[in-house]
Amino acid sequence: MRPSNLIYSVDEKPPALVCLVNAAQQLTIITPFLVYPILVMRGVGADEQAVANFVGLSFLAVGIGTLLQAWPAKWTGSGFLISSSPAAAFVPIDIAAIKAGGVPLLTGMTCFAGFAEIAFAQIVRRFRPFFPAEISGLCILLIGIYVGVLAIKSAFGLDASAQATVTSRELVVGGGTLALMIGLNLWAKGTARMLCAIIGVICGYAAAVALGAFDPAAMKVLTTASIFALPQWTPALPHFSAELAVPFAAAALVCTLRAMGDVATGQKINDRDWIRPDMTSIRKGIVSDGAATVAAGLLGVLGCNTQSSANGMANATGVASRNVAFWLGAMLIVFAFFPVIPAALVAMPRAVVGASFLFTGCFIMISGLQIITSRLLDARRTFIIGIALTLSLGHEIFPALYNSAPTALAPFLSSGLVTGLIIALVLNAVFRIGMRSKATAGIAPGPGAHDAVRAFLEQQGARWGARRDVIERAIFGTAQAEESIVEHCSVQGPVSIEASFDEFNLDIRLSWRGDELTIPDKRPSDEEIRETEQGLLLLAGFLIQRNADRVRTARRGDRAVLEFHFQH
Repeated sequence: MRPSNLIYSVDEKPPALVCLVNAAQQLTIITPFLVYPILVMRGVGADEQAVANFVGLSFLAVGIGTLLQAWPAKWTGSGFLISSSPAAAFVPIDIAAIKAGGVPLLTGMTCFAGFAEIAFAQIVRRFRPFFPAEISGLCILLIGIYVGVLAIKSAFGLDASAQATVTSRELVVGGGTLALMIGLNLWAKGTARMLCAIIGVICGYAAAVALGAFDPAAMKVLTTASIFALPQWTPALPHFSAELAVPFAAAALVCTLRAMGDVATGQKINDRDWIRPDMTSIRKGIVSDGAATVAAGLLGVLGCNTQSSANGMANATGVASRNVAFWLGAMLIVFAFFPVIPAALVAMPRAVVGASFLFTGCFIMISGLQIITSRLLDARRTFIIGIALTLSLGHEIFPALYNSAPTALAPFLSSGLVTGLIIALVLNAVFRIGMRSKATAGIAPGPGAHDAVRAFLEQQGARWGARRDVIERAIFGTAQAEESIVEHCSVQGPVSIEASFDEFNLDIRLSWRGDELTIPDKRPSDEEIRETEQGLLLLAGFLIQRNADRVRTARRGDRAVLEFHFQH
């Protein structure tokens, strides 16, 4: 069901003008990542013409990846408004590939990484128990933190030594841009709220130009860029290097994990009643992400990955329709033939970029926190989330420590997001040792029975990571049933409770020596309730039945049985 904050959900079709403007909003948060292709080409000593051509081909690859991700085909496409962008995980290894074997080796190894990601997608469903909802929430939270860190680096001009190079004019531009976006999002209505991001970007860009708060070198590139030019693509026979296979496979795994989190975020944004990740949608999204990297390899450019900020922008503006992605993909492909447009986007003032990232990152972080806190967490899950979150933040605070790790571990420590998610997955796999899907307890009749039922189910719910609302329903129904059983069923001895759980079902079985509890199909009449003891028993059974999704009674030997089923 569509959340109330969305104006257009994923399946709805906004007017063409709304799609066009929102595609432009999404474009503003992709362009800062075009610095990665520029870094690769400058890292190998390419001239400005080669850099411009590389950026143009990157626009083609990103446009293709965005269209593949949005189109929900049988085997590909998550169907969500999740754009593609050049992936930071490929930057250092792409430089190494170009230096070792030129474009042919870059083409071959990037295609290899794309096919590796497609292969990872085929086994993701088998690992569903290792990717529970709380880790999905942690992944989304880490993505939000990652976007927030990028915002701080852009807004304050932090260099490699964490020294701020921001000017007072840039602070004014960045603060004003962010304030305008937030103000329109909170207090404006209709079109103004829906377009809050693009309005903020345009006004911030104009203010930066007026105040001189921009990079002169970037502006020089903009003024010298051609209005129209065909990207120069020379097909190259792909080459392969066994030495680079492991780094490129590791980069593919990193992209897989990020795509999993981004697609799960898209699911959460578009479904008010979202409970857990849909692994089919995630698998198709990963396949599309891998296919985009293959396309990038064939074009001889940097591999692609899903763009986390796209979800934040959709949530902030209330427009999450996949039709926007179709417009965005088409715009990216068309803009590849107009170098002046990518140049203008790449030249966007860093203060405006930082404001945009911070604006979208807030929504992503809160979505992750909501998922985590919707589950009961025992000590195991507390350690998983706490350790992973701490080590992820540590990467951003002490980058030199992580950069000094052995070369073999470098791909897995490439960012705080990757580090935190891998740690969480490993710890979850280890901590599953000794976990049981069933638990039993004996409840002695008496005043403390209700507290005993609550303690038992809360403890088990936390071990299983069950939803709080389902456990509360189970506690209420089980306690009421135990009370009715003791009062009306001539119980001999304690009432036995057996609870079993998987990610989709919670089943509670009560058994006792005594009479069966009658569960009627309809409510007894008021006269039956007032005048007969049987009427009270029928009312108790009727109320118990309404609490669970399914109730069944049975007789097994000398024990009566009452079974509750709750959909999870």
